[in-house]
Amino acid sequence: MNKLSCEVVRDLLPLYYDEVCSANTKDAVEAHLATCEACKAALHKLHQSSSLPFEVMEKNRQASTGLASFKAYWRRSKTASFVKGLVLATAVSGAIYLGYVGLFQWNINEVPASVIKVTKVSRLHDGRIAYHVNMTDGYRVDQVNYTLEDDGDFYMTPVRPLIKSKKFAEISLGNINNFVDLDQLNANRKNPEITIKAIYYGPKDNATLLWKEGMELPPASEEVEAHYAN
Repeated sequence: MNKLSCEVVRDLLPLYYDEVCSANTKDAVEAHLATCEACKAALHKLHQSSSLPFEVMEKNRQASTGLASFKAYWRRSKTASFVKGLVLATAVSGAIYLGYVGLFQWNINEVPASVIKVTKVSRLHDGRIAYHVNMTDGYRVDQVNYTLEDDGDFYMTPVRPLIKSKKFAEISLGNINNFVDLDQLNANRKNPEITIKAIYYGPKDNATLLWKEGMELPPASEEVEAHYAN
């Protein structure tokens, strides 16, 4: 390469300093620098302007580290907030669901005896005891609890949720022809030493007697027999 002028060398110094020029250009620039103090001084100045003091570099490093730490903390905070929000939302949803079940579906209230009307109690030809039950308040019943006391008294107690409903009440357990199979009840009792001696429908404190040991029940009508015919 021909001998370079100072003007050309000054233009090439940044490329030379960053080591991105060709080998021929590098040789030409170094040959010029060997004989030109002005261009050598320009290269030295370029070096100084490109080199930051240690204190500045350390501050920049600390600032960078701090920024990275803040970003990591921010990500962790967002993740933690998301998890907390998810847990809270799940808890609230669970509470709402449990509240709904507790109020509308959890059958814990005994139906009072004052609204229970038991009629048409009779004995079928096969020994089963038939009866009709109706809740005079018009509310639905979906569950009846069965309890056998130690004295042999067997209770059938209708229960409802806290918030009652009249929807489909006419086809629920609150308005139904039903029967009791005494032999089956005795066969399925948990304590074989206790024999059923009486059957009641309603809450224990004021239940309606359907049958007790020694009681003669009227025979079922043909209509009732036909209703329960196999």
